[in-house]
Amino acid sequence: MSAKADQKMELEALHSIYEGDESCQELSPAAFQYRIAEYLKFLYLDSQATGSGLSHWVRFEHL
Repeated sequence: MSAKADQKMELEALHSIYEGDESCQELSPAAFQYRIAEYLKFLYLDSQATGSGLSHWVRFEHL
């Protein structure tokens, strides 16, 4: 399966998992933010940023 197809499947899965969860916000079709207490966790679906078509939670940021 291509990286683009992997990303599409992952995006569909993320929408299904986090639908209605106010802690999760889609920043763009390739980036998500998830709030955990006073931290923000960022997920990027960009294959160039992660080196594969699969997503990785790549950054935490303290509020």
